[in-house]
Amino acid sequence: MTQESSTEQNPKDESLRESAKELANKAKELADKTEDFLRVAAHKVKESDTFKKAGDFIDKAEDFVEDKMDELERSGIKEKLKSMADNLRATADELAEKAKAAGKNVADKADEIVKEFKYRDKKEEPDTPPGENKI
Repeated sequence: MTQESSTEQNPKDESLRESAKELANKAKELADKTEDFLRVAAHKVKESDTFKKAGDFIDKAEDFVEDKMDELERSGIKEKLKSMADNLRATADELAEKAKAAGKNVADKADEIVKEFKYRDKKEEPDTPPGENKI
């Protein structure tokens, strides 16, 4: 009897297998229908006036941008910007030189002031009188 029960299938197991197969078939059917529906919908969208108008609009926008880029190139904006950058660079160099000279003047004045304070505090003459720099 133990051998008979092992070779025979349980009716519940068989029922579950059939239900699983049915469910898998229904899922495949549903997936096929969904694929067909999406294919038809995509075709309808491609054929719609809105889609065509959107494509035309994109083409016109692309042409507009290209025209404006060509217009900028013809206007010589690149050369104008380069010239402006060169002028700015020259101005910056001049200002740097002026700042360097002003800094040196401030340092010299500070040095003179320090010497004067030393002179006043010690009541003796510094190596060089105030206002004269050693070189």
